[in-house]
Amino acid sequence: MSQVVSEQEFLEWKSHPVTRAVMEILESRREALRRAWEGGSFTDYDAGAMALTNVGNLGTCKGYAYVQELDYEAYLGELKDE
Repeated sequence: MSQVVSEQEFLEWKSHPVTRAVMEILESRREALRRAWEGGSFTDYDAGAMALTNVGNLGTCKGYAYVQELDYEAYLGELKDE
């Protein structure tokens, strides 16, 4: 297991310009997925194909959100789960 970062290090990482730029990209991707869904892009006449497409995009969106919303307590919780 890698070394646990301190809360100060975590907060520095969250406020680092590169991290902030990546977070902006993730937010842009999430918004694009929401707009595509709202516009019917994930609708298909085949119910199975539509379900798979929606599940995949939902998972992607949740993954983006997880990274964006990660706080220090959640980070520590993830370490406990290992």
